Amino acid sequence: MSQAAATSSPSPLRRRSREALTALALQYLLGMAANLIGEPDGGFALVFDWIVIILHTLVAIGLVVIAIRLLLAARREQVGQRLAVWGLVVIVVTFVAGVITISAGSDWASYVMATGFLVAAALYGGTFIASYRAKAAGV
Repeated sequence: MSQAAATSSPSPLRRRSREALTALALQYLLGMAANLIGEPDGGFALVFDWIVIILHTLVAIGLVVIAIRLLLAARREQVGQRLAVWGLVVIVVTFVAGVITISAGSDWASYVMATGFLVAAALYGGTFIASYRAKAAGV
């Protein structure tokens, strides 16, 4: 690979941060769809609701994996590590809140899930910006 190609490719931290932000956006849309559907009585709405909930759960599992990979990238590049650690903590807490929301129907757990989304988006926005500092420093 040429020097120009190596310098133009995004850092692993930037790629992981972009993945996290994209997954969070998808998670938000799926969560809003689940809230809009509410408790369907049956038929197509019930099937659609289950599909949305299953996709929401799969993206949540993916977010945990992305958070771990992002932390590893931040440690490798030695930038944004604190943001990545807190991002992982927030994602895990938000995941647990989601499990409680589905299993117990807790409105407070749903609120924690929504708050976790906002905090995680801010933290991963921070790691995305930090990835540019790593690139400027020549990492």
